[in-house]
Amino acid sequence: MSIWLHSSILAVAGVATVAVGIASAAVYSDLGGAAKKADRLHIEQQADDIRYVTVEHRQEGVSVLTRVPVASAE
Repeated sequence: MSIWLHSSILAVAGVATVAVGIASAAVYSDLGGAAKKADRLHIEQQADDIRYVTVEHRQEGVSVLTRVPVASAE
């Protein structure tokens, strides 16, 4: 039973290693260099430049964090 378990663990580790190798090889372009992130990630909309402050509310055994936008001083 012990040999079977260790064999299974070794097989899963080997398959995972091969899968990671194939996935990382797929990132490379035909030119031989790594594909740029800009080629894969598209920015749909630029986020607003809003500052936030984190407010913590504590109760017994519970802590809730809330992000609240800071009012501008303008």
